[in-house]
Parts: sequence; structure tokens; C-alpha cells
Amino acid sequence: MGVRVWWSFCEGVCEGVINNLTKSHKDWMKTVTSIVFTSDLIYILTKCHKDWMKTINILSKFHKDWMKMVTSTVFKNKLLTDTRSDARIHAQRTPDITRSH
Repeated sequence: MGVRVWWSFCEGVCEGVINNLTKSHKDWMKTVTSIVFTSDLIYILTKCHKDWMKTINILSKFHKDWMKMVTSTVFKNKLLTDTRSDARIHAQRTPDITRSH
């Protein structure tokens, strides 16, 4: 085998190895990019989810406080109305002994 043949053979082998390494590197970069993009996307979605849950918790607390306030107001009004009604009914049922006949 001559030097030129041997050199051509080595160039072919080296070129094949370089092509394979380049292809492997490109495939590896696609995989890493995909993983990084996916992990970034997961991070963004997780952050959005946490922010959304905070908003829901705030709205839930507001709703609970509002319900307590409304319930309290309705209950107080009911008590006041019942007390007034009871007083009127009681006044109608019982004669006023302070009045002269």
C-alpha cells in the first residue's frame, strides 16, 4: 500500500469520524435545547400556576370575608326585624294599662 493510498484511507476514516461526531453533537444539542426549553416551559407554567393559586386564595378569602359580613348583616337585620315585630305583636295583644278608659 502506498503512502497516497494510506493517506486517502486515513482522510476517509477521519472524515467519517468527524461527520459522525458532528452528527452526534448536533443530535446532542437538539436534545439539550429541547430539555432546556421544556424545563424553562415547566418553570414558567409552575410560576404561573403558583401566581394563579395565590390569586384564587385571595379571592377565596375575600369571598369568605364577604359571606361572613353579609351573613352577619342579614342575621342582625332579621333579629332587629323580629324584635320589632315581636314588640308590635306583643303591644297589640296586651292592653295598655296606663291608658285611662
